[in-house]
Amino acid sequence: MRLRMKQKLRSVLEEQMNKRYAFRLARARRRISYEEWLRLVEESGDERAHPYYPGIQGEEGDEDSPSLRARCAAAAEQGLALLREQGIWLILRKNGYMDPEAYTLIGDYFRKHPETLILYGDEDALDATGKHRRDPCFRPVWSPDTWLSGCSLGSVVALRGELAGELSPDTWPGEKEGVVLFENTAQVRQLIHRLLRLAGGFERGCGSIAHLPGMLFHLDHEAAQVDVRREYLSGDGWKGPTAQWRQEGQTLSVSVIIPSRDHPGELKQCLDSLRKCKEQMEAEEAGDCLGRKERLALEILVVDNGSSSENRAEIEKITRGMKYIYEPMPFNFSRMCNLGAGEATGELLLFLNDDITVCADGWLEAMARRARRPYVGAVGLKLYYPDSVRIQHAGIVNLPGGPVHKLQFTQDGQEEDYGYGSLDRNVAAVTGACLMVQRERFWQAGGFPEDLQVAYNDVALCFRLREEGWHNVVLNRFHAFHHESLSRGGDLTREKMERLRQEKQILYRRHPGYLDYDPYYPGPLCRKLGDTHIYEDYLDTRTEAQVASRCRRLAQCPEQEPENLAWALECTRGEKHQAPCVRGYVVVKWDNNACYDRYLLLRRPGEESAHAIPLEDQYSAGAEYGMQEQPNVALCGFQVVLRQGIVPEGSYEIGLQARSRIGRRRLTKWTEEELLTGGKCDA
Repeated sequence: MRLRMKQKLRSVLEEQMNKRYAFRLARARRRISYEEWLRLVEESGDERAHPYYPGIQGEEGDEDSPSLRARCAAAAEQGLALLREQGIWLILRKNGYMDPEAYTLIGDYFRKHPETLILYGDEDALDATGKHRRDPCFRPVWSPDTWLSGCSLGSVVALRGELAGELSPDTWPGEKEGVVLFENTAQVRQLIHRLLRLAGGFERGCGSIAHLPGMLFHLDHEAAQVDVRREYLSGDGWKGPTAQWRQEGQTLSVSVIIPSRDHPGELKQCLDSLRKCKEQMEAEEAGDCLGRKERLALEILVVDNGSSSENRAEIEKITRGMKYIYEPMPFNFSRMCNLGAGEATGELLLFLNDDITVCADGWLEAMARRARRPYVGAVGLKLYYPDSVRIQHAGIVNLPGGPVHKLQFTQDGQEEDYGYGSLDRNVAAVTGACLMVQRERFWQAGGFPEDLQVAYNDVALCFRLREEGWHNVVLNRFHAFHHESLSRGGDLTREKMERLRQEKQILYRRHPGYLDYDPYYPGPLCRKLGDTHIYEDYLDTRTEAQVASRCRRLAQCPEQEPENLAWALECTRGEKHQAPCVRGYVVVKWDNNACYDRYLLLRRPGEESAHAIPLEDQYSAGAEYGMQEQPNVALCGFQVVLRQGIVPEGSYEIGLQARSRIGRRRLTKWTEEELLTGGKCDA
């Protein structure tokens, strides 16, 4: 009876804590308008949090001030003269205005980056009054396949005069010297494409084409914005010239590597679909009397890590005429794929899950042609769930919480998605369920990392390929079916979640440059880990640093359950208070974090006693996105300033503690970081 009363009381208290948490979170994550976000970017001055140059701002409440349109127009003549003096040429849209600061930004960028030959940026539109801004278009880094699918570089493209000089003078029509004006991208596509080729944009490791994050251009009226937005969301219908990569009459050898164990039924379905593709290709080759079509020679390898004797016998039947590699071992997707790649003889490797069903529609030839381009790393394919057009994979996006399948579970073609679901695009990574890569490039990137046995091995391979100078691409014009359950994930145990967390840590330790960064997915688009849709998402999460006002002395403070605390920690010197500032988050794993108080612990080296400073809950994007599998973590952040006198001056070890508000549980972790009060920070 007493136990039931305690449980009921705990349940009531926890419900109260949840309501309080939801209220505070709503206040901490206030959604704001685009213009509010622009002002926030301007005020913050933090290039790490807001790398986008916001551009000219409207005058709030001042109807007599010049319109944004008038201020942009007034700066144009002087700005163009400035760029002309620096030998910078522009390809510029007529129906709009460059931002007054864009001229200086472009000139400064070229001066600081002598390797850059072509530069482009972002843009938005002015409303009918010319006083307010709306409808932004954010662009990724240079993406050759996205360009070839019909997406533009925007309304202003800047280039060095020496690059322009490599084309004949009659290539440059325009009213002003060094400026080509256009009304729609189709008028200058061929010109820009020639410049991109001259700049090495379709070669491995191109570093001469750059994206400048910032609103460099403001479209003038709504009609123009409709045209440009349609072009940006779904391409303008232009297909770039690809003849230079075709080799007529040549035979391309493709090795299909299929890891499988104890799934003879799924494997047979996969192999039958491949046979139909092969028959379709052979029929087309037979009709190619002139021998102009590229031909594919297909090799299929099945890698089995230990099927039962009954299933092995069945698999041996359905794989006659193929390579069947039987090697019992614990499941390790990476090792199985590498084993198959080591036995393969093809120039191209296609890694395929045994639960994939392909279509006889030219997808294999398209993947093979794309994989042979000199700038391409891994090639993926759009994947649907069975008997539907519901997307399972259209490229992997690398968000703060980790790699995700954007657009997963959405109906194909039913929503605006910046072209992510309809165009062939460059992406950070593609799924290993259907991934093609040149064999030589695969081994140069180190193959699949075998310490990532289950998850993130495909992402790690793609990261490595890009680090080697190749772009990864997903072909969204073709599709296959992935017989993965729509409800997959609901059966994840705590142990599996912990393994995923550990493998994600390995991924980012190995590739720290990708932590909270995706070169092909602009930052202002939705970055919530559980939201697979793509849209602009502006949040105001500004918080003032807590100034520590009280401190409690603890006689002893040993570690307790340190393995159940997840944390991040950074020590700086606050500009406002000129005092040490400690920031980060501390999360209790597998428990309701709305029910915990948190403390910063400081103790002198070698002592048992410690100072405990209560922490105010603050919003933490790192906790919300990076620890989303844990309950109620968004307010687990802290940012505390330690004014002089809060603790005696000296060197301190830093610890973190969480104490339950509805029970006696206490978790304590001492980190390896140190803090020097009255001097510089060492953490």
